[in-house]
Amino acid sequence: MTRPARLAALLALALVSRPDVAAAQPRRVPERTPVTAETARPQMFTTYFYTAGEAVIQSYENGTNVRIFTLESRTPIYSGRLDDGESVLVPTGAGVFGFVSDRKAAILVGTPSSCTAVGYWARDPDGRFVADRLLVQLPSNTTSADDRAIVWASEATHVVVRDRTSNQLVFEGDLEAQGRFMLEHDRLTELGSHVLEVRASRPVVSVQVYYDEGFTVPSTNGRTSGREFYTYVGRTTNGENDVVLTSYSGTAHVRVEDMTTHETLFDGGVEAGHAHPLTMHQRFVKITADRDIGAAVVPYVHYVGPYAEHHFAGGNEGVGVDTDFLVTTPRDLWLFSYFNANHVRVEDATTHRLVWEGDLSAGGSTGLSPGQGFYRVRTSGGASVMGGAESCGGEYSPAGRLFAVDEAVMRAVERVHQQRVEAAAARGVALSREQAAAAPLSAAEVQAVTSDVQRATGSRVYGAAAVQERMDAMARPAP
Repeated sequence: MTRPARLAALLALALVSRPDVAAAQPRRVPERTPVTAETARPQMFTTYFYTAGEAVIQSYENGTNVRIFTLESRTPIYSGRLDDGESVLVPTGAGVFGFVSDRKAAILVGTPSSCTAVGYWARDPDGRFVADRLLVQLPSNTTSADDRAIVWASEATHVVVRDRTSNQLVFEGDLEAQGRFMLEHDRLTELGSHVLEVRASRPVVSVQVYYDEGFTVPSTNGRTSGREFYTYVGRTTNGENDVVLTSYSGTAHVRVEDMTTHETLFDGGVEAGHAHPLTMHQRFVKITADRDIGAAVVPYVHYVGPYAEHHFAGGNEGVGVDTDFLVTTPRDLWLFSYFNANHVRVEDATTHRLVWEGDLSAGGSTGLSPGQGFYRVRTSGGASVMGGAESCGGEYSPAGRLFAVDEAVMRAVERVHQQRVEAAAARGVALSREQAAAAPLSAAEVQAVTSDVQRATGSRVYGAAAVQERMDAMARPAP
């Protein structure tokens, strides 16, 4: 290890003072303390996010204490307490911001209030697109007859949709597999800036807000990389939109079907590292593939130019925090690092021309204007990439994905502490949980924690150095 963990209350800096084994009297083995979400809760959840102008914070637990601060000056710009189901709109202005909370929350960024030509999918506080409960912030107004909000069900489930702003029931009923419930323009005119709560009897629902194109489509597995997708493709932007299909490794056989007419819109191969666009309008489509692919509804071939939209790339693993991204953009790219000493390389994915190369620190970002096209971004550590142009757009930030990682880290750390207690007891030594937590983790223990985190998250992005850095970030005091 290059540096000790600084886990504040959880990992003190002093080494454990071990009693002499020969002199110690045998003690009863302490009872195992179960590792629960509460015992494994980090001291503070910490992350960073980029936004073009606003941030909507949504709480999923009572007593969620949130602080938002500018990264450059560390000046606090918001501090407040949210209860379960509550939201707050914070007018941040454009930039990169730090986020600290004692409980997980979802973060909608962009301009959902000040500019409502947006498209996005809801995320839960663990960064998943598919769940049994989702809070959805609607834009402040609707201007197009094609605007709609859709609850999708990948499997049969009972669904309840409630307007949390007015406390009115919006819908309750059963959705069949591949079914949907939809709010259209006329109903949405009454729901400007309202928050919808969607609950399902099974974790199989996702929620799409379509007031414009410019979004990555989630798979039914809850990530943006998968083998089955459903989405509405509208007609905002000159009456049509593009569906862009990508594969990271190997040619994928992909089929795109109109879910209403059952017409086959595409049946063929999508080569690795290439963008395959399909232009269409006003269709509910189902996309299936024989290997993991990505899908996005973005202006690419039907509209060439700096179209006002923002969309986060899903990345190879499909969670938005990754080390390998394929992304289209109408003009600009925003690159954002969650880790220090993060080496970034940006190439034109078609010509392989180097666009930019450099290093970013944790919370560091850079904006590029390579022009309309298709790009590949590779990083040495976890990062996020956004494509778009201008200052109008909206997306739920993938930054929240780190909350699930932090919780996995702390569960693994608690297991290490428990193993220390049990190992001491086997030697006839009584060691309290506080004493077990007092020593920094050894290199072997950090590696064990890393393996646990990778199993829990299903991600290879978080190596030992990244896990150590997340532990340090959780212990760092916030403004």
